[in-house]
Amino acid sequence: MASDLPQFTKLPMYLSRLEGGLQRRIETLKRGLGANARILFLLADGDARIEGGGGEIQLSGPSVAWRQTAGDFRLIMEAGSSGYVAEIAEETLARAVGDFFESAALHTMFDTDWTRSFADDAIAHHSIQQHLDATLDEFLAPQAATGMMIVAHLRIILVTILRASGIDEVAGITHGNSAHYLQRFRQLLEAGFRAHHPVGHYAQELGITHDRLHAICTRELDKTPKSLIAERLAREAALGLERSTLSIKQLSYSLGFRDPAHFSNFFRRMTGITPGRFRRMMATANPESGEFSPPNFADWP
Repeated sequence: MASDLPQFTKLPMYLSRLEGGLQRRIETLKRGLGANARILFLLADGDARIEGGGGEIQLSGPSVAWRQTAGDFRLIMEAGSSGYVAEIAEETLARAVGDFFESAALHTMFDTDWTRSFADDAIAHHSIQQHLDATLDEFLAPQAATGMMIVAHLRIILVTILRASGIDEVAGITHGNSAHYLQRFRQLLEAGFRAHHPVGHYAQELGITHDRLHAICTRELDKTPKSLIAERLAREAALGLERSTLSIKQLSYSLGFRDPAHFSNFFRRMTGITPGRFRRMMATANPESGEFSPPNFADWP
């Protein structure tokens, strides 16, 4: 079921409950949320397999499978099997992971493909299923702050899986290549850009020096970490001005600015126009005209 929510609660996410049937069931896991969307599949009971990526994986319920890319995977569920399948856009996942000390372990775990049986952990399996059901309820009957509630349920699901997998073991997995650091920087930035952290904060979280992070970003993207931080904040500001009903003052506070005048100066420096003018332009512009393109991360890996 797609997340057909009112605009103020809409999140890039799909979630379906797959009921048991008398015949084998075949599902395509890709739902259209982009190449970086993730797939979460909970097999409540029965047997299933996931085909794609050059191979197949057999599953017996209760178990969970995670795929870090929503590619052309195919789910085959045997007769009588039931479960849930979710496609989660990258930005929705980032909101759920958040900006906590343990977020690094979550990033590490959910940056890889894996499967896990919950046959020996019925409590964790039941908790995940409960929160998936609660998320479906939010989709079916959206209310004020439904988006926040969905992210809250998703966060509990992710942390439950992390705990069941052993947080210390997951947190001990490290990688040293530049592509990994760049991806991790992006993830940390996605989770914490509203806090206006300096470059040094991100370097410390990554366990590298300020100079090395600067070198990686300029070599790979021809941009400094400071400019990437500013662009991410400007992109969110542009989206807020275009899509939300918040006043400019309210939006500035939601983005971590203590002074709306500071926000206005920042936005004008980044885009060349004031927030008020940008909002008026977006309200009247033809989407096909390309009059203005907010900063984005199209050049990120």
